[in-house]
Amino acid sequence: MTGKERLLNALSGGKPTVTPVAVDYMLLYLAERIEGAYVAAYRPRLEREGRVRLDPDEDVEIRAQALLQAHACFQEQDDWLQVSGVPIHEVLGQRELVLEGDQVFEVDRVAGARRQLLLDGQESKTEEMRQRFERTGQFGLDQAELSQEMVQHRESSRADRGNLRLVEILAGQVGDDLFVYTGGSAPFWLLYDLLGFEGMMTALHDAPKLVFEIMETSLEATLEYAQAFKNAGGHGIRIEECLVSADMISPRMYERFVLPYEERLFEQLRRMGLKSILYFCGDVMPRLPALRQLPIDALMVEESKKNFVIDIGEVRAAVGPDLCLMGNIDAYGIIEKATRAELAAEVARQVRVAGSSGAFIVGLGSPLTLGTPPERVDLLIGNTRYGASGGDA
Repeated sequence: MTGKERLLNALSGGKPTVTPVAVDYMLLYLAERIEGAYVAAYRPRLEREGRVRLDPDEDVEIRAQALLQAHACFQEQDDWLQVSGVPIHEVLGQRELVLEGDQVFEVDRVAGARRQLLLDGQESKTEEMRQRFERTGQFGLDQAELSQEMVQHRESSRADRGNLRLVEILAGQVGDDLFVYTGGSAPFWLLYDLLGFEGMMTALHDAPKLVFEIMETSLEATLEYAQAFKNAGGHGIRIEECLVSADMISPRMYERFVLPYEERLFEQLRRMGLKSILYFCGDVMPRLPALRQLPIDALMVEESKKNFVIDIGEVRAAVGPDLCLMGNIDAYGIIEKATRAELAAEVARQVRVAGSSGAFIVGLGSPLTLGTPPERVDLLIGNTRYGASGGDA
């Protein structure tokens, strides 16, 4: 079986001979390597000319190859590939790369925005992302201002991820072998983007109509992107749901504001033919009776932390044998820091307690820490596929 076939088998409730393994948030973990490969592709021209105006079609091809080159740091390949859209052609066409000394800058000739690539060896952040985090929570509950911000959020999202040619290229190159997926957010998340944490929590009590309006906007935008991703050749989407767990909001608030939108979102994704994975952050245990009823293809949960315990065996017992689960191996305590024997033992334990009675995919409870060597990921994948001896080879 190919990696894609293994994952599709598990997501459909099957149990392939070799347990699938899928490490999420690779675009975050590999961000430096991706950007490094991207800059390296332009550097010869930059050194000759000093600046290069981006050709959108060429640039997307370069981005695709940079992503694949970044994955080459692993000796073992897991069973999926995370891909996202890139800015629309119009946005890319107004950008250029500039070499100043040994530093490379991306410049928007129209907007005047400027950012340094490979900033001090760390992932550089776009000006748009910095502005977003600076804005969070500064809108209060002024209806007109928030309505305008929702329009801008929708247009910004469409512009930032509107060019799915990158998905088409990568799905064409690796889509027969790997499950090509993207990430998305559940509707509740937009509340945090627009209102901040305190504003979001108070709005549930003080402005419920506004909450529903924001979530309708978010749902529509997520479904629009998901359909475009499917049309571009993508196979599935991982939806992240945060700040709705039992340690955050009451069961009544969850059932009123969150659950109906989760149901609508995953029903539509299923109709599209996209496989869906719900990554539920926080204390998931009290929410499992509701989550097991959702039309999702797999459930992914955090590892134990923040004063709550999430044992993947107990999750299996709560949801029953029919729902595919993704493992919640501790990204820091096990993947980065544990001994090789401890890592092998935890992989084997999770497969045993969660995979013996239902479909199971080995995975992590949180994104890889940036200090994790690629060899540790190889060890995880090797132990899943070949057992402790093969993984240690």
